[in-house]
Amino acid sequence: MAEGFTLIELVVILIIVGVLAMAALPRFFDRQSFDARGFYDQALSMARYGQKVAIAQHTDVFFNADAASNTICLTYVADAGCTNLGGVANPADGKKFSKTAPTGVTLSASTSFSFSALGKPNPDAAVSFGIVGDGMTRTVTVERETGYVH
Repeated sequence: MAEGFTLIELVVILIIVGVLAMAALPRFFDRQSFDARGFYDQALSMARYGQKVAIAQHTDVFFNADAASNTICLTYVADAGCTNLGGVANPADGKKFSKTAPTGVTLSASTSFSFSALGKPNPDAAVSFGIVGDGMTRTVTVERETGYVH
């Protein structure tokens, strides 16, 4: 008996691979899905950085998310609109640490909370907000007491 594939088996495999490629490839070329995930990751990183700055500098650091302008920022005072010029410095370039959502990505609601010098969020409750993009909502949650961001 000869080993290997018959022509029929080869054609069937190629058809199956083609159908799977048609279903999966558009997902890889949709920029909005990458933008939404990237902005979600930036929001997580900013919140974690804000907590670390609050502990290191022994001061309150506010995380502000403005749904009207789709902007998130870190400041030393409550600034729901992210318009304050005296924000926390971005470690990458030394400018105000503020990010605007890419086109097609929005914030589900405005929120503002602070991290205390102990790293605890204020108000003393779990804080969450959503980032909407690519047909799904990714939720950023800051746990009470510990300030754990996920």
